[in-house]
Amino acid sequence: GLLVSTASGGATLEQTAILALDQADARRESRLAGYSVTEHYTLRGSRFALSAEMTVETVYQRGQGKVYRVVSRSGSPALQSRVFDRLLREEGEMSRGDARLRTLVNSENYLVRLAGEEMVAGEMCYVLDLTPRVKSTHLLKGRAWIEKKDGSLLQIEGTPTASPSFLTGRPAIIRKYERVDEFLLARSSHALSESFFTGTTELSIEYRDYRILDDIAGR
Repeated sequence: GLLVSTASGGATLEQTAILALDQADARRESRLAGYSVTEHYTLRGSRFALSAEMTVETVYQRGQGKVYRVVSRSGSPALQSRVFDRLLREEGEMSRGDARLRTLVNSENYLVRLAGEEMVAGEMCYVLDLTPRVKSTHLLKGRAWIEKKDGSLLQIEGTPTASPSFLTGRPAIIRKYERVDEFLLARSSHALSESFFTGTTELSIEYRDYRILDDIAGR
């Protein structure tokens, strides 16, 4: 048919890459009923030699968003309230309904350009230049690496187009993903922000012990 011949013969490599990105995103959104994960947060500030850590049990359920339970905290109480508490509140709000749809890495939220191909973690990837279509603390201007075989997001790096409330300035962010069952889910997130007043602030999040939740509704 016309679609097949266009897809195989007429589509540019860039169109193929963008389609792969969108299809992988749609597949994950429709098939991932939920998961639980342990998140470990570490925050270090250079200027006042302050640091803080926090471990959180997170449960994500499609349609309901994320719920957090703080397991342990240590370090600066000011950083705990100013950064960690605010971050969890914001992430929780952004994980629900329309807000979540606006954070997804797809061509609806980003202007996507193909920059090339590269091997990452043993996988051949399309390298995509991303420009957010709207200003947002949750959309990064930068690059994404998606698996060539199925469009799954393996890594993204860049700076948000609006300043997050919990860090000064616009941090440089690198997020890496790993395969859990059939899904690629966050493995680590690293944000580095520089400010004249606060110096260098470094926020790292490690994700471990994922458990994929069954689709209760679908049974």
